[in-house]
Amino acid sequence: MRLTARTGHERQTVALGRALGGVLVPGDVVALEGELGAGKTRFVRGVCEGLGLDPAQVSSPTFVLMNEYAAPNDPRTTPRAALRHVDAYRLRGTDDLESMGWDCVADGAAVVVVEWASRIASALREAVRRSSDHEMKPSLFNVRIDTDGGPDDADGRGTRTLTLDAPDDAAQRAGWARVAAAWSGTGSTGSRAALPEGWARCPTTGKPVPPDNPTFPFIDERARLADLGRWMTGHYRISREITPDDADDPPPPESN
Repeated sequence: MRLTARTGHERQTVALGRALGGVLVPGDVVALEGELGAGKTRFVRGVCEGLGLDPAQVSSPTFVLMNEYAAPNDPRTTPRAALRHVDAYRLRGTDDLESMGWDCVADGAAVVVVEWASRIASALREAVRRSSDHEMKPSLFNVRIDTDGGPDDADGRGTRTLTLDAPDDAAQRAGWARVAAAWSGTGSTGSRAALPEGWARCPTTGKPVPPDNPTFPFIDERARLADLGRWMTGHYRISREITPDDADDPPPPESN
C-alpha cells in the first residue's frame, strides 16, 4: 500500500516518522531515500521517538556508517526496540557491508533505518527475509522524501512530499490507524481515518494536523489565511440569527 503526505515544517516531518515508529518491531527495515537536506535525519528522529527512544540521540552517521540508539525517551518506560541508523551514502554497494559488520547490524534484534538505501537494496530485502521467522513477521518499509521548495527548517520554509510504501499486511498491526491518520494527505488511505489524540483536521484542507504544528489547527499559514479570507468575504453562513447569548460576555443589564 502507498501513503503520501506533504509537510511544510520540520515538526511535521518528525511527526510522520513518529507515527511510523509507533508500529515498527525488531527486524523491520526502513529504506529511506531523499536528496541531501531533504530531512531524512529529522524523519529518523521521529521514528526514534515513536519507538520510545530519546530522539536527542539521533545524529547523521555519514562518517561512522552506523549509530545505535537504545536510551529511553522516558527513564520510567521501556523502549519497544533499539534503533540502528545506517547511512549508506559512502558505500559503493553491498560488497562494502562486510567491513561494517552488516550481519550484526541486521540480525533481527533491532529496527534498522537506512539512509540512501538504494545503494544496498538487495541486502535490505535479504535482511527482512532472514528475520521472517520471528513471531512479529518483520517487513520492509520504503520511505522517500522529495523537496518541493526551500529548506524544511524551523521557520517552516519549503515543503516536502513524503511517500511511504508498506506491505499490505502492515495494516493489521496494532496502531496502524495512527499511521494512516498522520499520512492521510494525497495518499490512498481515506482522509477520514481516526486521528491520534490531540490532532485536528485542518478546517481548510481537511488534512491531519499534529498538536505541535505552529499554525495548529491549520496545516500551514496559507491554509490559515484562506480560512480568514472566507470569513472576510462572507463565505461562511450560519443557520439562524445571532442573539446576545452568542457573545463572549453577557449583555449589560437594562437600565430602569
